[in-house]
Formats: sequence, structure tokens, C-alpha cells
Amino acid sequence: MKSNERPKARDKADEQKVSTLKDLLRDKPRRGRPRRMVARQNVYVALRPEQKQLMDALGERLPDGLGRPDVPDVAVSVLTARLEALRSAVAGRTREIPEGVTDLESLFLLWDLAPPQPSAGAAERWTSIRLSPQQALELGRAHGTLNAAFGAGRSEVFGLALALLAQFLERHPLAGAEMDLGEVREMIFRV
Repeated sequence: MKSNERPKARDKADEQKVSTLKDLLRDKPRRGRPRRMVARQNVYVALRPEQKQLMDALGERLPDGLGRPDVPDVAVSVLTARLEALRSAVAGRTREIPEGVTDLESLFLLWDLAPPQPSAGAAERWTSIRLSPQQALELGRAHGTLNAAFGAGRSEVFGLALALLAQFLERHPLAGAEMDLGEVREMIFRV
């Protein structure tokens, strides 16, 4: 009888230690960025100081619960929606971009955006933006399309996405709305 009682006591003691350790590790507060459902990927782009300030300003104009870290995802979604509209406009032809659009500046003008002015004093600096996996793929597709058509770099494509997001938020203010990132993306593709 005593031999049967000993292993049970050891098993209970081992279970108690394991569960206590798990509880200690589970309750430990983590440092750094809060975890997301889907891990974001770093993408490196060169931005001018005014583009970084624009990102901060756009982050404040997003719905409650979203902020500056979500700006790149939303900007790429707006760019993707615009490029899809261009593709559907020329769907019967063998082109992805209309004939009159001959360079990146004419694409800015097509979408009623001011073409980017090179700043004399401030140089572009490389920085990383964090994109969800789907948006990283979409930025890559947009970069591939615009690079093949006009020789545009990834930084120029992301600058176009920021300008489109600024225009979108002027036309459709979202500040104070109760929307999550998925709902904002759905709205972008509906409009």
C-alpha cells in the first residue's frame, strides 16, 4: 500500500511545480510592441522628413484604436484599390495602365495628387515600415507593376500610397469612428 501512495504523491508534486511555472510564465508582462494576431514584416523604404511627419498626421486621423503603426497597411490597401480600379478600367486590353499614363508623375496627376517635389535640404533616409503579410505582397505587386512601367522604386511607390491615403482621409474622414483594421480595408475597397 505504501508503495502505491508514494508515486501518487510525487506525481502531484511534479504537476504542481509544472503548473506553477506555467502560471508564472503566463502572467509575466512582456516588454516591447504588443503582440498581434498576424506578425508584421519589416519592409525598408527611403522616406523624406515630411513623409515621416505625414505618417504621424495620418495616424491621428485614423479611427480610434488604430494609430501610426497601422498607417503603412492602410496606405498600401488604398494603393491596391486604386491599381485594381485602373486594371478593371483597361480590362479589355492587354495593358494594366491606361495609354495616357507615361510616368509616375502622370499617375499622380490622374489621381488628382500633387506630384512629389524633391526637397533641396532634407535627404531621404532609410527606415523600416511594418506591414502585414498580405500588404507586403500587395506592395510588392504594386512595386513590380510600377517598376516595369516607369522604373519606380519601392520608396516612390510607398510615397504614392501615403499621398493616396491622405487624399482618401480628406474625402472620407474616419477620426473618431469605431472601426478595426479589417473594417477600414473593407471600406477602402467598397468606395
